[in-house]
Amino acid sequence: MLCLLAAPAQADMPAARSAYEQGLWQEAAGHAQRAGGADGYAFAAGSLIAQLMVEPDHPDREALARRALDLAEYAHDLDADHVEARLRLAGALGFRGRYMSGFRAYVQRMPHRGKRLIEEAVAAEPDNAWAIGMLGAWHLEVARRGGQRGMNALDASVEAGIGFYTHAIAMDPDNPAPRFFLAIALLALDEPAYYEMAREQVAICLQIEARDAFETGIQGEAEVLRAMIDDRRQATAWADDRMRR
Repeated sequence: MLCLLAAPAQADMPAARSAYEQGLWQEAAGHAQRAGGADGYAFAAGSLIAQLMVEPDHPDREALARRALDLAEYAHDLDADHVEARLRLAGALGFRGRYMSGFRAYVQRMPHRGKRLIEEAVAAEPDNAWAIGMLGAWHLEVARRGGQRGMNALDASVEAGIGFYTHAIAMDPDNPAPRFFLAIALLALDEPAYYEMAREQVAICLQIEARDAFETGIQGEAEVLRAMIDDRRQATAWADDRMRR
């Protein structure tokens, strides 16, 4: 009887992965949540975060971010050492932080907690390219939202952000996502010195063969950016808007 009861949950994770590969984010999250455990809830949160990342025009992003955060928190509650749970929770915190003022996020220590979760994941899995890329994203987001004052308060820097992103790209060169997110993060800083690096990363991003719906979605966004990349002001404004969503 126990095996019969466990079978449906076990079958849900392959279904979740299949739905994810097809870009059926809500379906993927539902299958993974039914599978349960830290694996299932972390995957469910990750599916919703993926939707947030590739669907900037989703009509209710704040509600989606709240749901992703709830799922990630539960995964982390089930297993505080679960690397994917840590990363999904950090990602969900980042999105929730976009829908509140920088001061409120700081008072609630959301950036502090996000950084700690990512650093814990990197310590547990030093070869996890996604975790290292997220650390790069954290530094550049602090730079974008807080400027020099924010970087001083949170011990962040643009140089560290670029360094972590570069390391992540070197570890997983066939992934277009870190290249795209590095490009828009640099453009959003509105510093001419980073413009050529951003342009180069967009071009390389679009040369990579996508492996699933997430990467296809990322490249769709990169195509939009490439169409305006020759106009630095327009590209910078687009990237800044994209980073705020």
